[in-house]
Amino acid sequence: MDKILSNVLVRKTLQVAVDRFCKEQISKIREEAIPVTAVSFPRLYKIFSQCCGSLQMDVPHEVYVTGKLSGINALSIGTDKEPIILISRKAIVSLSDEELKFMIGHELGHVLQKNLMCHTIKGMMDALSDYSEVLGTAITDLIGVPLNQWYRCSEYTSDRAGFICCRGDMRAVRSLFAKLSSDSRGEDPYMNFVELDMAHPLYGHRIKELETYKFNCQ
Repeated sequence: MDKILSNVLVRKTLQVAVDRFCKEQISKIREEAIPVTAVSFPRLYKIFSQCCGSLQMDVPHEVYVTGKLSGINALSIGTDKEPIILISRKAIVSLSDEELKFMIGHELGHVLQKNLMCHTIKGMMDALSDYSEVLGTAITDLIGVPLNQWYRCSEYTSDRAGFICCRGDMRAVRSLFAKLSSDSRGEDPYMNFVELDMAHPLYGHRIKELETYKFNCQ
């Protein structure tokens, strides 16, 4: 990814895409969303603060509850200097404290990795029906596969941050993943092939990686 992003044409094209789409979307999110404070969402604010303490980081400048995210969901967007954490309304009412800690810790993991530029770009690209018209066919072909592979690796790393925040509670992790998807397959050869074109690893693979990480931490 470093080699790809060091390409002047790629960086310029991506920056134009971000300026054209992301800034407007983030502005709309700010207008609709509710900031998370000790007054507006005391339980959520406490959990965020605990997660930041576990990861030894400052609370992100902007944390919002938004109706723009459907289902049980959370998202980190913005830039490395100005990260924004979003969480859906359903997540607040559907998840336990430990499940929320893993989900929020996961998003904070993306902030700590300082990969929000690519993270935001990937989210924007997935939201468009045909992003080749925005980035150009050559750029899309160049970054598509390696970006997905890089993105999956970043998800594993962020899962570790979530694992730390929920104090290694694998029951909470499994429970959360079950609520997010009924598909926990990880050894199905066909699904392993399909995963190559996916930005997120299969839940079964994510659980397996966390169990290995937990074993190595003991």
